[in-house]
Formats: sequence, C-alpha cells, structure tokens
Amino acid sequence: MKRRFIILYWLLLLIPTLVISAVLFELLRHEQERIAQQAISSARERAETIAETLQITVESVQDELSVGLRNIPGNRLLPTLEAWEQTNPLVRNIFIWTPRTGLQYPPEDRSATEEELRFTARYAELFAPRSQWMSASDESPGLAGPQQAPFVRKPLPVPKKTSQENRNLVQALQQLRQSRRQLEQMARVGRGGDSLDNELQDALKPKVASGWIPWFAENRLYILGWVATRGGDLSYGIELELMTLLSRLVTDFSSVAPDGMAFALIDGSGRILHQAGDFPIKPGKKPDVTASLSPQLPHWQVAAYFAGSGASHDDGQGFLILSSLLLGTFAAAIIIGGSLLLWQAHRNSIDAMQKTTFVSNVSHELKTPLTSIRMYAELLSENRIKDPEKQRHYLNVIVSESQRLTRLVNNVLDFSRLEQGRKKYHLTELELSHFLKSTIEDHRLRIQQAGLQLTEEITEHHATTQTDRDVIEQVLLNILDNAIKYAAGGEDLLIAAQRTNGWYEIRVKDRGPGVPTAHQEKIFEKFHRVDDSLTAKQPGTGLGLSIARRILRDLGGELAYEKRKHGGSCFVIRIPIVPGESEEQRR
Repeated sequence: MKRRFIILYWLLLLIPTLVISAVLFELLRHEQERIAQQAISSARERAETIAETLQITVESVQDELSVGLRNIPGNRLLPTLEAWEQTNPLVRNIFIWTPRTGLQYPPEDRSATEEELRFTARYAELFAPRSQWMSASDESPGLAGPQQAPFVRKPLPVPKKTSQENRNLVQALQQLRQSRRQLEQMARVGRGGDSLDNELQDALKPKVASGWIPWFAENRLYILGWVATRGGDLSYGIELELMTLLSRLVTDFSSVAPDGMAFALIDGSGRILHQAGDFPIKPGKKPDVTASLSPQLPHWQVAAYFAGSGASHDDGQGFLILSSLLLGTFAAAIIIGGSLLLWQAHRNSIDAMQKTTFVSNVSHELKTPLTSIRMYAELLSENRIKDPEKQRHYLNVIVSESQRLTRLVNNVLDFSRLEQGRKKYHLTELELSHFLKSTIEDHRLRIQQAGLQLTEEITEHHATTQTDRDVIEQVLLNILDNAIKYAAGGEDLLIAAQRTNGWYEIRVKDRGPGVPTAHQEKIFEKFHRVDDSLTAKQPGTGLGLSIARRILRDLGGELAYEKRKHGGSCFVIRIPIVPGESEEQRR
C-alpha cells in the first residue's frame, strides 16, 4: 500500500475516534456532576429530615415543661420548683425573679450551692433588678439583654421529600398546636363552667406568659424556660439540662446511614456530640452538608459527611476512572481493530504482490529449461550435429534441464500440499552417511561446472533414521541449488557431516555474499527473497528454503542459517537419529 493511503486511512480512523471519545467523555463528565449533585441533594434531604425530627423532640420537651410551669399553683411555687429540680432530670436549675428586686431564688447569700452561684453568675445580666427581659404577652416576648432574644416558635413546615413517618409526625404536632390554641381561645371567652370544667379553665386562663431563651455563656449554649404573671410582677422558670435533652435526641437520631455517608450532631463550638455511619469522622473534617437546628438549638446543626474527600470527589473520582477505562477501551478497540484491518490489508497486498512475483518467477524458471531442452532437442532431431562429443553434451544438457524442471515442479507441488496440509511422507530406514555421499557424487559434475571446488568432510559414522528418502534428497538439492545459484565462482563449497547429541548434522558452507542479518530468519519465509542486486539478477521462486525447513520440521528435524567465518553462508541440516543406535551395534 502506498504511504499516502496509509496516512489517509489512519486519519480517517483516528479523527472520528478522538471526536467520539471527546464527546463521550464530556457526556460522562456531565453525568458525573449530575450524580454528585444528586448525592449531595439526597444527603441534604436526609440531614433536614433528622434535624426536623430533633426539633420536634426539643419542642415537645419544651411544650411539656411549659404546660407544667404554667400549672404550678401560686402558693406552692417554690416547693414545686425545688421538687422539679430534685426529681426531674430535664431540670438543671430553677429561678424566681421580680422586676423590682431582681433574682429571689437562687439566694445570693452563703446558703447557695456552687451550681447555684454559677447559675447566678451566668445570667447576671439577664436577672439584673428592674430588667425588662420578658413581657406579659405570650405573643411578643422581648429581651433587654445583649446575648440572645427569646425565640417565638413558628410552625414547622411539612417536609416535601422526607419519609412518610416524619411527615405524619410533623403534621400531628401542628394539629396538636392548633387544638391547644382553640382551647385557649375558648377559655378566654368562656363564661363559667358551661363549656369547660373549672380546673381546665384555670389552667388555660391567659393570666401568664411563657417562653424559652437560648443563652450563650463561655461559648456554650444554655436554655432557660420562663413563665411571667400577667402583671409582670413575678417571673419564674427552669434551666434545661442539655445532657438529658441530648440523651433524648440521640434516641431520635438516625442510626442508619447509606454506604459511604455519615451523619453527626454538632454543637455551636463545632464538637461532634453524636454520629452514625459506617466510618469514623476525623476531627476537623469539614461537613459536606449541614441542616440547622435553630431556633430550638441555635448554632447547633446536623451534618452529613461523605467518605474520603466528599461526594463530588470520591464519586467523581471513581466515575472518572471507570469512564476513562471505558473510553480507553473503546478507543483502544477501534485503534487495534483498525490496525488489524490495516495490517491484514497490508499483508494481503504483500501476499498478492509475492504471488504475482512468484507466478512471474515460476514462468521464467519453467521457460528457461524448456527453451534449452527444446533447442538442443531440435538440433539433435534434425541431425545437424555430427560430432559425437557435442551430441553427448547436448544430451547431458537436456537431462540436466529436465532434472531442474522436475525439481521446480516438485517444489511448487510440495508448496501446494504443505499449504493445504495434504503432504504425505513415506518413511523408510535410511543410512544417512552413505545417502549423503551418494547424493553428492550424483551432483559433483554440476557443482564443478558452476566453478565451485567441492570439499567433503563426512565422518565415517553410521547413522540410521526413519525418514522419507526422496524428501531428504529434495531438501539437500534445494540447499545445493541455492549455493550454486548465489555462490558460483566463490571458491569452495564445503559439505561436512557428523553425528552429535542424537542428531545427524549436515553443514553446507559456501563463500558467497552471505545473508544480511535482518534477513537471516526471513529467508525461510515463503516467497521471501533478499532484495539486493544479487537476488535481483538471479531467478527464483522464494520457495526452496521455506519448503526445506517445513519438510524437516514435519520429520522432526531442523534447518538453520549460520554465518561462515571469513565470509559466506552456512546452512545446517539436522536430522534426528533413531534412539539406541551406536557405531558398535552397526558394525
């Protein structure tokens, strides 16, 4: 194939492959981003669901405590609060406060405990005398301090993408609040005991205001629940025990997390209070997604973490590796497939060229002996040659050219049979030393006529083998023809044979030009001829050595090429000897 066609073919193969690979890679990159965003959205929804569940738990606890605080009788206020402090694990401290005199309880004298003193110091600014830190209206509590305003609860939104169980829980809480507001409204407008009994009316009378204050001291969150009488002349309440509240939150915290994901409850200072997932969260690791617990627990949040370096990195890295492998496999398959097709086309082109050359060479090889045979036969048939010596010479030429023609036809037939696997061998017992000498003697004259000085070095050892005599003779003649054709006039031709290591080795050495290193193995390929001036001038089919090696290997032997010392070629024929044979046994 011409070079420009090969270049054009590769461009037509590579450019579409690269374009398709680039388009697919871009599509896979967008898909990677979509999957990463989907993972983040899923984590955010799960974190928000957990946060809403925890908010419901905190609000339920606060509602329960607020109702209890409202229902404390005025004449049993302090004993009831003290009993709460002693028996209720959710109550850390209690207090009673008036606007005029300030904090009435805990006492500021020596009878106060260390915890009460810390409580008093923690809220000193809030509990200052005449401080207007809460109003008598439940709808609009206020704060005159710098730290944190008491929060007003707003209805929790019904989650759009949470589980049905959480959705039902939020809806039930909202219904509970709505029912309570209706009861309070009925209590405000009620007249006597016509619609409610007296005890429930007393509990729901709008004589008090209440709320919850998140308070920060020493970088920690504290929550204060308060109740104020309508006139605002007395306020009391409790400080919530956050550790007990946390124990309740932990039970509502999701214990199951998807693979490669973990959830954590984090306080305002960034400490992880509780976590769930299939891997530990390293300290200082930045959360990938967060959901706030405000206003119930300001600055607290539920955080979601992905294994490794985040969803977009880990999922993206794995997806990128897989995508790269798939694209690489796709591109490699196209390139390798195209290369194989190109190689096959190139090989078919070479085979076609070799077969064309083979036909041309065979035609020339057949034409040359046939022309000689015809010319000398016509001279003899017309009785134009009277000299007996010339007649004998012409007859020898006819016989020699006939033998050459026979060898050529045999090579072509053997090539066809070997290619189709139909070559058959007729094995007989053959004594190789005697056979070799006989064959050399039959062709001595032809060798000498080629200008070669024949030398024999055949060891007198008997070597018997089971082989096909005609095939071995054909192999030997192919080697001799090769030497006569290319080494004619090259001084000597040495034929040596000896027995060694179970082989009978025949070496045919000449002083011809030799074979270049790059072609020393290729000369045994079919149709191959060394492309130089020597082979260009010498006719041939390029089948002799290929057939010789194939035949020897079929019979268990081998044909190899070696460089001859001081120049020339050496072909080595190895024929296996029948095991157990020895020179003494033959004698």
